[in-house]
Amino acid sequence: MNPLFFKRSLSIVCVIYAIAATNLFAQNTFYVATDGRDENPGTLDKPFATIEKARDRVRECKDNDEDILVFLRGGTYHLQKTLLFDHRDSGRNGHYVIYKAYKDEQPVLSGGRLIGDWKSFGDGLYQATVHSDFRQLYVNNKRAVRARTPNIDDYYRLTLWDEKDRQIIVNKNMVHSWNNFQDVEMIVHMHWAEAILPLEAYETSESYAYISVQEPERDLVFRRMYPIKSEGESFHFENALEFLDQPGEWYHDKKTATLYYYPRSDEDMSLAKVVVPELQTLVSIQGTFDKPVSHLVFQGITFKHSGWNLPEETGMLNSQAGHYTVRVEPNNVQYFIRPPAAVYVAAAHHLNFERNVFTQCSSTALDLHFGTFDNLIQGNIFYELSGGGIMYAKFSGPDVPHTHVYNPVDQREICRNDTIRNNVVTKIGLDYPGCCGIACGFPQSIVIEHNELFDMPYTGISVGWSWVDAENVMRDNQIRYNHIFNVLQLLCDGGGIYTLSRQPNSVIKENYIHNIYRLQWAVGSRNNGIFLDQGSSGITLERNVFQSIQQENIRHNMTGTIHYIENETHDPKIIKKSGLTKEYSDLMKALKNN
Repeated sequence: MNPLFFKRSLSIVCVIYAIAATNLFAQNTFYVATDGRDENPGTLDKPFATIEKARDRVRECKDNDEDILVFLRGGTYHLQKTLLFDHRDSGRNGHYVIYKAYKDEQPVLSGGRLIGDWKSFGDGLYQATVHSDFRQLYVNNKRAVRARTPNIDDYYRLTLWDEKDRQIIVNKNMVHSWNNFQDVEMIVHMHWAEAILPLEAYETSESYAYISVQEPERDLVFRRMYPIKSEGESFHFENALEFLDQPGEWYHDKKTATLYYYPRSDEDMSLAKVVVPELQTLVSIQGTFDKPVSHLVFQGITFKHSGWNLPEETGMLNSQAGHYTVRVEPNNVQYFIRPPAAVYVAAAHHLNFERNVFTQCSSTALDLHFGTFDNLIQGNIFYELSGGGIMYAKFSGPDVPHTHVYNPVDQREICRNDTIRNNVVTKIGLDYPGCCGIACGFPQSIVIEHNELFDMPYTGISVGWSWVDAENVMRDNQIRYNHIFNVLQLLCDGGGIYTLSRQPNSVIKENYIHNIYRLQWAVGSRNNGIFLDQGSSGITLERNVFQSIQQENIRHNMTGTIHYIENETHDPKIIKKSGLTKEYSDLMKALKNN
């Protein structure tokens, strides 16, 4: 071959390759579909199969001078492991990486597993084999009820907490020698939180049964002073085959790996789509202080079927706002852990969650934990959640007491200047009723505005932690123009809005709070429109509207200076302005259609 011809041919090949490579790395739009292939180029006609592949492809797009779009086609993406994002996944040069639903389609990120091969068990029941552990079940997109007694929306009342012998005393007709007795849980409503107590044994004497619960829950619940243990607190038993007596109930026998289900009248188990949640965290967006994640957008995506099985070493003794007790020292010094989340964020800025749906999650839906700023949570729907809707900022942790005043040495740890706006939060706390719609620990300059929060067992919006009027990182917080109603539907001693500790230059302004009643099952202190609990100070309450608050519109507990400006107004302009703004008014219709 002529050497000159060879060199010329090689040069042409190199030029063609260079042009192809340039076009490849200049690509700024990718597609993912449930019927795609990761070997594809990620185009509309040949999409990727996984979001991980699209994420990795985006990482190769260096020095982009425009936004990068990743369109998710409709359908369910069954995640086998947590989808991870770090600093490499950030937008560059001030541009964003946007993961969004393809036009008029609904992508679902699911951590659940489909259960099939149902067989008749008799007496209207069906059974299937399931070896994994889980605490929720969904049939044809409807939440099923873990078998319980008494049945849903009804409760027993305990007689007394026996502090000396560390037993719970109830009417002897309430407890029996059920099979798999030590799998049965007693779930007690303790003023503003719940305690989930697995049974150990019981004995009877005259009219009473004396219940012992398992360790370490027994030690923790009797050692801690709060939440208060009171006579007459409501409770129910859960998780026994003997309780399975109504359509829509289920029971899982872990010893035999058998799931039992009592179908509803319109459910054909040969066709039913049955899902158990398994993956604890669907998406984790985690940077570091030196290498934060930034400029990411998630839009139009449904996050669904995250799982959480309670920690065996402590169980779930909710102390407040979903944080559960892991240690108790003398003088009621408690140590807490925050629950996991379906979507977890840390050390991140300029993130935008917009018009997503968070549903059928086994714990918190969305958590911005630490080191966040200039993020926007806007126009999302949070509903049908076992735990809380949004958790935000640091609370006390397992290494510091619950009254710890938060002033970190590294100020980058603080969550600040984030906005939670125009979201719908409803039907949360279905398994952990002491959770809140929006729960913030120690936020700085947070804006919580124009949200709709309703139909939940405890508090709507909670801001603050540590129960003391002392200097901490909190200041300049704004809670305004929210519409909150039908909260505190099961527990008590909370509020439509609830605060703790010193928050200078903070404002609770022009919120519309109404229809807060005290349910017959609540035992404890008053329900409130706004509850300024221990240490709350430096806060101005201005022109909030209250209607049909059964007990107190505003309650201020103990120390702190609060400024009040015209809070008995019934200004119709404030009522009209509260809740979703016009451009997000369609969310209520979308909620009904989900």
